[in-house]
Amino acid sequence: MRYLIADDDPLVCETVESFLSRLEDTTFCLVAGDGLTALQLLTAGGIDAVFLDLDLPGLDGASVLKALAGDIPVVVISASADFGAASYEFRVADYLLKPLTFPRFVQAVGRLREARSARNPAAGVAVSPAAAMDTRDLFVKEGTRIVRVPLSQLLLVKAEANYVEFILTEGSVMSLMSMKKLEELLPSDFVRAHRSYMVNWRKISRIEDGVAIIGKHRVPLGDSYRDTLLSRLPGLA
Repeated sequence: MRYLIADDDPLVCETVESFLSRLEDTTFCLVAGDGLTALQLLTAGGIDAVFLDLDLPGLDGASVLKALAGDIPVVVISASADFGAASYEFRVADYLLKPLTFPRFVQAVGRLREARSARNPAAGVAVSPAAAMDTRDLFVKEGTRIVRVPLSQLLLVKAEANYVEFILTEGSVMSLMSMKKLEELLPSDFVRAHRSYMVNWRKISRIEDGVAIIGKHRVPLGDSYRDTLLSRLPGLA
């Protein structure tokens, strides 16, 4: 499951992220500190469910709910029970009161899954994270920002210490992330070519002298990854 946490309280966001990290089917979660950013991320696609605070700056949670029109399962998070009954007019899956507890949170996640399955029966079929991301862009954290990485423009990924650099046809994006996590998220077009590199094999123009040429970039092929990469290239499998 791919989650969005929309809350302007960093402690609440950290709590929800921590709870989600304890669930086996969590693919990733994004955080938005205001309603407008939350709505932009939601309309961009790729989010399965939302934890939504009602008291958001800029665009409040009720306005976000109206804009979603029930298309994405939502759990409302609030310090007040005042909006509880009214929230169900927007087909919310559950209503959590702060402070959050893990047992109650797990119950809310179960209701999210039920709501998602009801909207999309195919959602109950298990698919790998990579397959789910095949036709979507990737959102990553770059410092305090959340940045879209268009997969159609992604040439390769390079590991730099604890960070990875997404190298695009124009520009690049740096994010604190592991290559192992990326292997789970990126679709099958992306293959490890080296301990420090993952490449989009569709962008390779040629391979020579143990190096893959992708545009102006030269990517060394590691001995333990070379055969796997070559097996993915049409005509060489």
